[in-house]
Amino acid sequence: MKINRAMSIICILGFCFKFVIAQDRPFLFTVVPSSDATTRQLSLQYDAVYGRETFEPIGGDNVEQKIGMQTSLNESITLVGKIGFAMNNISTNSSQHIELLTQLLKSQDSKIDLSIGSGFLHEYRGTNVLFGRVIVGRRFESWQLFGNVLVEKPFSQTRDQLDLFLTTGLSYNYSPSIQLGIEAVGQDLEGFWDETEAEGGATMFIGPTMVAAIPATSWTFTLGVGPIIRATQNIWTSIAPRYFNATKDNGYIIHGAINIVM
Repeated sequence: MKINRAMSIICILGFCFKFVIAQDRPFLFTVVPSSDATTRQLSLQYDAVYGRETFEPIGGDNVEQKIGMQTSLNESITLVGKIGFAMNNISTNSSQHIELLTQLLKSQDSKIDLSIGSGFLHEYRGTNVLFGRVIVGRRFESWQLFGNVLVEKPFSQTRDQLDLFLTTGLSYNYSPSIQLGIEAVGQDLEGFWDETEAEGGATMFIGPTMVAAIPATSWTFTLGVGPIIRATQNIWTSIAPRYFNATKDNGYIIHGAINIVM
């Protein structure tokens, strides 16, 4: 299958070269503004994902591929765009994501990075969503720690009025060529305190990540794996056709990505 060949190529690129560290995409799910906006960098991304019992924004069940870009429009504005294709045994669905981020504070000046943003998402099964994002973090000499708070407003009468997502990523420069880290994502977190949350309760992902780069190039490879955990078990009341299974089972995800800075 084409997706199997694509994942094989990613793994070969990731493990058969010596690497040079790059930091424009230190995490898979936690969005971080461009580290050097003064150079007007353009980052191109390709993601290949396989998962079971997954959730958005982690990905769709079975096989998912994404093509994305991130570019700094000026010293404080970053544009992010993605197109996704989720494939099961019957059909292929697509999603679109566009977002503008404004960096308010930078850690080299104020000890902390602070950005805000907003955007539009067209989900795999057709629901349109507006969202806002707050990014807080800090870059140290050998560490990076960032978190995202994401609030979504789906345009669907059968969905929650608002959905709350949290992502957190911590990465360490293990060597001049390798970054090792851990990342956590929580979806529908209002399920922890709202028994009427419409979509089955809070769901979480947590797992290790590795970032490496191909020498003498601007190509980096990221790999992340981990479990999908159904943290709460609310009664499922929504009939919205979201692209994940309405079950109470745990699952897992394997996510590889190639990032090119131009």
